[in-house]
Amino acid sequence: MPNNQNARKAVRQSEKNRLRNRAARTTLRNVVRKARELAVAPDAAAADSALRLAAKHLDRAAGKHTIHRNKAARLKSRLSKLAKKAAAGAAAPAAQ
Repeated sequence: MPNNQNARKAVRQSEKNRLRNRAARTTLRNVVRKARELAVAPDAAAADSALRLAAKHLDRAAGKHTIHRNKAARLKSRLSKLAKKAAAGAAAPAAQ
């Protein structure tokens, strides 16, 4: 239990921040999962827009220190790599 006014305020603030960060992380996970699913889908336009949206959310979360900036960079890199691989795979059968 907090013993003074400053400690009570710190508890209130940390609870508010915890809930905010939790919501942001949940949204971020959903956006990244959606981008991962659409990256392998045949619709290239939807995959591209989902990838951009995921990158935007990752950058925002890193800027607000919800996640580490290296984690955001790593996830963006992996998503982009997955999208390029899927695009190359889709283009190869069409060329033959």
